[in-house]
Amino acid sequence: MSLLAAPALADNYEVNLTRKGSNVYKIDGKDIFIQTRYCYVYAYSEEAILKTSGYGGEVIFFDSKDKCDVKAVFGLSKQEPGKYVVTVSHEDDDWYEVFGTNSYIKTSSCLSLALGEEAYLTISPSGFGQLRFEDGDDCMVEAVYTKLRL
Repeated sequence: MSLLAAPALADNYEVNLTRKGSNVYKIDGKDIFIQTRYCYVYAYSEEAILKTSGYGGEVIFFDSKDKCDVKAVFGLSKQEPGKYVVTVSHEDDDWYEVFGTNSYIKTSSCLSLALGEEAYLTISPSGFGQLRFEDGDDCMVEAVYTKLRL
């Protein structure tokens, strides 16, 4: 029996990042968000290196020299307009994971701490929409994103 070692695929990307929330950074000029773990860098269009490996990696900020673990990278998903019943869990500020998918809903000022809660997602032709929870809370949906494998 022989053991075969598979090389780990990793890439480095030069990016400019702006902090959009707790552990959430947006790549300037792209519809791509990076979710970090325990990252406290207050970046505004700061140059950084995104080192990826599979779904995660790390980001290294040039100015502060801080390094942060990357939990996930999200790209814009082309969601068909319509009404959907979804099961969501609060992932981070204004981010909700859709159970059983690789999809995440980006909201605006949504305060629900849903954990495996059924909700109604309405997407308009413009891509914006509404997320309504069974308790009556309504949240504006900015977009639906998919976890990227880099």
